[in-house]
This record gives sequence, C-alpha cells and structure tokens, in this order.
Amino acid sequence: MAVVEGTRTFAAPPERVFAKLTDPDVIAPALPGVRGHAVSDPEHFQAKVKPPVPLAPSLTIRFEVLDKRPPDHAELHAHGGGADIRSTFDLEPRDGGTFMHWHTEYHLSGLLDRLAGSGLHSIAEHQAIRMLDAVDHALL
Repeated sequence: MAVVEGTRTFAAPPERVFAKLTDPDVIAPALPGVRGHAVSDPEHFQAKVKPPVPLAPSLTIRFEVLDKRPPDHAELHAHGGGADIRSTFDLEPRDGGTFMHWHTEYHLSGLLDRLAGSGLHSIAEHQAIRMLDAVDHALL
C-alpha cells in the first residue's frame, strides 16, 4: 500500500467544504474517465469509469463514507476494478476559511496497476489534487 498526503486551504467555512467533500455529485465527476454515477444513499455511491485504453472494459468503483463527523472529519473508501483507496480529510476553521489535511492510502491491482506503471505515485497525487480542485470549484 502506498500513501499520498498534503494540505489545502479553501475560502469557505468547514461546513461548506465538508458538504462538497462528501457530495457524490462533486466527487464522482472528478474521476478520470467517469461515464456516470449512481447514489444508493448518503453514504454509498458508485461510478462507472472507462480506462483510457482501447478495448478496456468499463469499471465500477464503489464509494463509502466510512466516518462522517461534520464539519471536522470525513473518511472515504473507494474500491472496485482493482482499486482500493482510503482517504481521510481533517478540516479546521482558519482565517475565515478552512484548512485541510488529507491523507490517502491506495493499492491498485490488475488493469489499473498496469496502466499506472512506475508513475503510480504521481498519478495518485494528481488525482487527489484534481478531486480537491473539484471541491474548490463547487464552492464558488
């Protein structure tokens, strides 16, 4: 299992950041190759993803909100199609906005692992930033 982590600031209070961070309509479209998503309940949703490889099958990635303590902490688990990813987000009010520390542990196998190859860490870090960019954009 590998780890990426970092910090981020948002120009919105923690309550708003937390709401977007746990919103499937914000998180699912931030995935590369997403073809759509479906929400089962507030803590479970899934996304269909098509890897950027000819003839590769679509994959279903299932998401669970494992630990939800608004507005301070959330833990998300994404799994399926060879991905097993756990992310935690700790938020605190700071200077009228929100300071976040995020931590992601990931393991890829099968097709996803082969696609990522030796650049897996860079890809994981880029994807985490892409998701947080989507949260930031949704706050506008």
